[in-house]
Amino acid sequence: MDPVTIDHARLHAVIEELAGPTDPAGDRAATVLHAQVAALAWVRDTLGTYPAPVPIATVITKAAAELRHDDRDPVDVLTRVALAAVAAHRTAAVA
Repeated sequence: MDPVTIDHARLHAVIEELAGPTDPAGDRAATVLHAQVAALAWVRDTLGTYPAPVPIATVITKAAAELRHDDRDPVDVLTRVALAAVAAHRTAAVA
């Protein structure tokens, strides 16, 4: 196994051993955070800049905060938000 690859089942088992069972809000927050990091990584790869431009990072962060409290798929929503933010950024750069 690649040392960077994470065995998520084992990771959850270790967390439960150390801290007890997780709760749904904590699980949701972790899922949203993972999707947020993936969206920001996509922005980095797409634009070739790190950190992400502030307007893009702000939009993604705001959407992620909202996702912690609803049932929408974080990967789907944050992918769409990142795409729209990058498109707006590129349009503004050309104008």
